[in-house]
Amino acid sequence: MVLLLCALLATVGPAAADVYFEEEVVNPGFGKNKTGARKTTNKVYIKGQRQMVESRITADKKTARALKKQGQSLNTSTILRLDKAEIYEIDLTARTFVRQSAPPVRRAAKKTAAQKGAPKLDFAVRVVRDTVGVGKIPCREVVAQLRARYRDPKTNKPKRENRYTYEACIAKRFPGYREIAAFQTLHDTTTAYPSIIGGGLESLEDAAALGAELEGAAELQGFALRSKLTATVKTAKQKKPREVFRLERRVKALAHASLPDSLFQVSKSLTRLKGK
Repeated sequence: MVLLLCALLATVGPAAADVYFEEEVVNPGFGKNKTGARKTTNKVYIKGQRQMVESRITADKKTARALKKQGQSLNTSTILRLDKAEIYEIDLTARTFVRQSAPPVRRAAKKTAAQKGAPKLDFAVRVVRDTVGVGKIPCREVVAQLRARYRDPKTNKPKRENRYTYEACIAKRFPGYREIAAFQTLHDTTTAYPSIIGGGLESLEDAAALGAELEGAAELQGFALRSKLTATVKTAKQKKPREVFRLERRVKALAHASLPDSLFQVSKSLTRLKGK
C-alpha cells in the first residue's frame, strides 16, 4: 500500500482531489513514571465522502498490556463511508472487522439553566503570529484557554479550577484543505459517530464544554498542522496548579493526490464479526 501511494504521489499532478496526511499524537503519560504514555500514528486518507484511517499505537509493555486488556488493539483501521452511511472498524492484528451503520446526528439539546455545582466557564483566544508549518505551509499560531471554576455547592466557596490551554498552528491555504474541510463538515452534519482523528478529549472532566468552545472559535477554524493541549487542576488547598493531561499532535506529511478506491474497501482476507 505504501509503495502504491508513493508511486501515485510521484506521478499524479496537483489537480487531483484526494488527500493523504500522516499525524503523530503523543500522550506523555502521568507522574514521574509516565504512566499510560503512548504514541499514536494515524495515516489518514480522504476521497470525497470516504475516509480511511490506519492507526498504530506504540507504548511500553505495561501500557500495551493494559490497553489490550481494555479491548484496545494496537493496530487498527477504520473506514468511514458517508456516501453509504456505513462504518468498518478493523482490527489489523486479529485480522477481523465489524460493520455498522453510521448513527444519525443527534438533535441539539435544549439549553437549560446551569445546575447547582456547575462550573463557571471563561474562554479566551489569542492569535500569536503568522508562521509556517509542515512543508512550509503558511499558518497562524493561536492560543486558546478555557477556565472551569468550581464552587462547593454547600458553602459556595471556591473548590477548584480546571484550566485547559490549547496551542495550535492553524492553516487553510494549502492544496487539500478544501477536501478535508468538506469531509469534516459532511461528517458533522450527517452522523454522530465520533471523529476518528483529533480525539482524545473524552477523559477530560469538561470535555463537552471544551470541545464546543474550540469548535466555535472563529480564530481556530482551519486545519491544525500541530497542536498541544494541556490540562491543569488547582484546588483551594493548593498553591500551584498540577498538570493532569497533555496531548501533543503534529502532521508529519501531507499530500494532495489521487487515491485508489481499494483503500476504502475491506480486504477479503479479513474475518467479519457480529456488530455490537
